Amino acid sequence: METKENATTEVKKVTKSHYETFDEKITKMKVTLDNATLPQIFAIMVTVGYTVEKIDDMKTKLSELVSLNAEQVKESAEQSAEQTKFDNLRKEINTLFNTHRGMLRIFFKGNDPAYKTLQLNVENPAAFGNWNQLVKRFYVQLAKPEMLAQTAAISITKETVTAQQQALVELDSHKDTIIKESGDAVGATHARDTAYDEFYPLYSDYVKYAKLLLPDNLLKMLGITPK
Repeated sequence: METKENATTEVKKVTKSHYETFDEKITKMKVTLDNATLPQIFAIMVTVGYTVEKIDDMKTKLSELVSLNAEQVKESAEQSAEQTKFDNLRKEINTLFNTHRGMLRIFFKGNDPAYKTLQLNVENPAAFGNWNQLVKRFYVQLAKPEMLAQTAAISITKETVTAQQQALVELDSHKDTIIKESGDAVGATHARDTAYDEFYPLYSDYVKYAKLLLPDNLLKMLGITPK
C-alpha cells in the first residue's frame, strides 16, 4: 500500500456532552486509519512500529467491524419492524374486543350465564399472555352457533368473530417472528461488540502514541482531539 497525500476529513466534531453512537465511533476510527498513511504522519508513526502492513491489518479488522455493525443494524431494524406490526395488530384486535365486550355487557344485562361464559366481568389484563388467553376464549365462546344466533341482533356475526380469530392467529405468528428476530439481533450485537472489544485496544494504542508524538495539526488530520 502506498502512503497517501490527501487527508480524509469525514469526522465530525463531537461535543463533550454528546454521546457517541456506534456509527460515530466507527467513522472516527476510519478517519484515523485512512489518514495514518499520509507521509507526514506515517514518517513519525512508523518509528513506533506502525508499518504499512500493521496499518493494513488494522484496516482489515475495522472493515470486519463495519460489516458486523451493518448486520447488527439490519437485524435490529427487522426486529423493530416486526414489533411494530405486532403492536399495531394487537391494538386493533383489542379495540374491537373492548367494543364487542361493551356491546355484549349491555345486550346480556342480567344474563348471568352469558356473562360467565364470555367472562364479561373479568378485567382486561395488560400482560400479553393473559390478554391473549382471555381474548381467544372470548371468541371461541362467541363463535358457538347458539351464541351467534343471539348476538347477530347487534351485528356480531360469524364473519365478525372469524375475522378476529384470524387476526389472533396472525398475531401469534408475529410473536413467533419477534422471538426469532430478537435472537438474531442479540447474536448480531454480540458478534459486533466482540469484534469492537478486540479492535478498540489496537486503535486506542495508536491514538495514545499519536498524542505523544504528533503535533496538534497532524492529530486533527487523524480526527483526534489535540492533547
